[in-house]
Amino acid sequence: MANPEHLILLRSGALTWRDWRTQLPEIIPDLSGADLEQINLRGANLQGVNLRGANLRGAKLIKINLQGADLSHADLTKAQLWSGNLAEALLLNTCLAAAQLYQADLRGVEAIASQFPEADLTGADLSKANFVGADFRDAILQTADLSYTNLRRGNFTRANLSGANFNHAQLQQANLNNVEALNCHLYQANLQQAQLSYAHLSGSYLYGADLQGCDLHQTDLRWANLTKADLRNTDLTQTQLRGANLTKILDAGQI
Repeated sequence: MANPEHLILLRSGALTWRDWRTQLPEIIPDLSGADLEQINLRGANLQGVNLRGANLRGAKLIKINLQGADLSHADLTKAQLWSGNLAEALLLNTCLAAAQLYQADLRGVEAIASQFPEADLTGADLSKANFVGADFRDAILQTADLSYTNLRRGNFTRANLSGANFNHAQLQQANLNNVEALNCHLYQANLQQAQLSYAHLSGSYLYGADLQGCDLHQTDLRWANLTKADLRNTDLTQTQLRGANLTKILDAGQI
């Protein structure tokens, strides 16, 4: 449960909160389980704060500092987090459905089983983070940076990934069915046993990508660069490969 004194200070306004945190930087505020629905905390310093299980539905958290904060099991449905700093935060089983995370910093977060359906992560930085089993259905990740990120068993069904950076990402057994991923960067990404049927990957860069055992049924790979990609044991039924670069690929058996 939240510390009542900490909650009162937070609700007293941005200046009071800032002054208190400046004067007593050694105190880690405890706002766990707090009801902060639709609160306006624009630009607030919540670095390292315990917000585990808090209700932040519809909260205005624009340009907020949540670096290293614990937001596990919190509800941030439809929260506004534009340009927010969530680097190295704990987002275990956190709900960010339809949240606005435009250009947010999520580098190095621990976000196992987190939920981002219909969230807007355009231009966000999710690099070197752990999103195992995360739900990104219908999310917008255009031009987002997911390089070196662990996305195993993630669900990206119908997500918009156009222009996103997945270089060296781990996407084993991920669901990428029906994604829109034009001009996506997947250099040496691991996509073993991923589902990519009906995905649109036209013009994408898959140099050295591991696509072993993938479902590429009716996938659009026109003009994609698949140089040195591993396509062994893949399902390429009705896959569109016109103009694709297939130089030195490992034997797909069906091309």
